[in-house]
Amino acid sequence: MHKVSIVKCKTYNENEVFKAVEKAIKDIGFNIKPNSKVLLKPNVLMGAKPEKAITTNPAILDAVCKILKKKKCKILIGESCGLVKEGGVLEAYEEAGITKVANKYNAKLLSFSKEKLRKVHNNAAAFAKEMYLPEILFNVDLVISLPKMKTHTLMLYTGAVKVLFGCIPGGKKQEYHALAKKKEDFANLLLDIWQNVKPGLTIMDGIKGMDGNGPSNGNIVKPGIIMASEYAVAMDIVAERIIGFEGEVLTNSMALKRELIDKKDVKVIGDEPRFKFRKPSSAASGLPPWLTGFFLKKAMAYPYPNPKKCKKCWNCVKVCPVAAMKKTSEKDAPYCDKKLCIACYCCHEMCPFDAIELKRSFLFALPIKAYNRILNLIGKK
Repeated sequence: MHKVSIVKCKTYNENEVFKAVEKAIKDIGFNIKPNSKVLLKPNVLMGAKPEKAITTNPAILDAVCKILKKKKCKILIGESCGLVKEGGVLEAYEEAGITKVANKYNAKLLSFSKEKLRKVHNNAAAFAKEMYLPEILFNVDLVISLPKMKTHTLMLYTGAVKVLFGCIPGGKKQEYHALAKKKEDFANLLLDIWQNVKPGLTIMDGIKGMDGNGPSNGNIVKPGIIMASEYAVAMDIVAERIIGFEGEVLTNSMALKRELIDKKDVKVIGDEPRFKFRKPSSAASGLPPWLTGFFLKKAMAYPYPNPKKCKKCWNCVKVCPVAAMKKTSEKDAPYCDKKLCIACYCCHEMCPFDAIELKRSFLFALPIKAYNRILNLIGKK
């Protein structure tokens, strides 16, 4: 039985968060071994201040570190974010408030892109039978994953499984996006990563999250909860119900198909709230299956740089895995070559100025909106 605990926590007050995290861990019966070496994997997508709800709030890390210190554990914090700056993930840690927490608890900050890699073989993998992951992931006693509850323009939702994509070092992320062009392939890749990393404990920051065009340019929402589980997929199964996306999160669908989980084996501890998160403007999941293949390329939302917001940082050009984002000149905003675009939305995700807008063709946007409106009226969504 895979237990998933849900604890109410309305603010990032240090004492309130600590009590909630401690209770969430206790409720699933998880025991942290004293004197163990523990690696924390937060969501540090980019350099963003905590109040923007893009990254795992430092109050969550503080609470986990406090619990670990009581057990006399050695703490490491690792991530490989998509920040295209000279300072990379270390700069992102600083802005996200994580460096301050690390210093407080004498935790070591790691950039997975600079760590020694191990070639991992997994015959049970559905997409990547082998991959390179940071060696440090396999040289600790426990990996604790700390995702943020958010929507995602490519995968609809990012949570316990998706956050582990941050274990892939540096430019390998772009390589995988280029290889896994289909969403089903990318979902299976994420599950393959999860199987290889095997976090022993996942604690989700759902105090403040994001809906709409997440994971970085959406709307801040306040579910006011903290979740914990030893099994990441079980947490995502529960989370998709909580945010109103039940049956639509592809990593969950693929996990069920691969028999990595059975919904009957998921036990919720605590009250399970219900919210209606707004979906990303890129989401076309409302289309009937028999039309999806025909409409997919036409109905796809493409990135459009807004020249009024664009600051010419060229992050979008640098992170695009298939070179679809083009730089024309130093004065003009970049543009998207639709023939090359695979709709991974890395450009939108990594734009620090919310300058990448996602738009569909007017002719195809109308039928999708009309179809979704009908579903809402008849209560099927």
